[in-house]
Amino acid sequence: MQLILWRKQKLSSIIAICVVVIAVLICLRLSVWQYQRGEQKQQQLSQLAVSKEQGVLSWQELQNLPRELNKTGLQVKVSGEVNKQQYWLLDNQIYQGQVGYDLLVAMTIAGETAPLIVNFGWLKAPTNRNQLPTVVWPESTRLTATVQLKQGNLQGFTLADDIGAEQGWPKRIQGIDLAIFSAQLAKPLQGFIGYRNEADGIATPHYQSVVMGPDKHYAYAVQWLLIGLACVVIAYFAMRRRGYENKPA
Repeated sequence: MQLILWRKQKLSSIIAICVVVIAVLICLRLSVWQYQRGEQKQQQLSQLAVSKEQGVLSWQELQNLPRELNKTGLQVKVSGEVNKQQYWLLDNQIYQGQVGYDLLVAMTIAGETAPLIVNFGWLKAPTNRNQLPTVVWPESTRLTATVQLKQGNLQGFTLADDIGAEQGWPKRIQGIDLAIFSAQLAKPLQGFIGYRNEADGIATPHYQSVVMGPDKHYAYAVQWLLIGLACVVIAYFAMRRRGYENKPA
């Protein structure tokens, strides 16, 4: 009987140790991941600071930069024709606690065959999901704007399997995919997009280059590390107490 009880206690201890080890490994992995995210955000902020020092570039100055240079963070003044009939509405965009859409438009810059996709900003969503917001366009189709460029990962977080393929225009989409936009317009596009900086009455700009700063990621890294350490300490004293309780009198 004592042998059976000893085996059960031994098995219980092994299971407890395995659970603690798994929990600690998960905490360590999350801590490392948050630290790496903090490093990435720090590099991103450094790149944005360097880009900001260059001031607002003209389109020609942008074209003179090396083609392989990542254009993220650069500010450019652009002027071109926009198609008021063909545009995209990026779904599930939150601004000041309200749900809406981001307005994305193809702008054809003078002398260019490939349009630039410009995010004009946020539009409040109608209460009826089947309706899309009305865009109040200026009379002229030629617009001038200062935009901040973003190149690389444009998709962002989405639970949708695809960005959406609604028929007709405007198109409600769940993410940004320049290849799909290019196919829908039947023409090549610039390899980056621009986020408008100033309000113009068409939509409300709200783009933030870095939503969560590196300091928060570092804090989360320390938090997960402390949680892992707490798991070890609690497990140690729990097993030590059990050892005393099971010790023969």
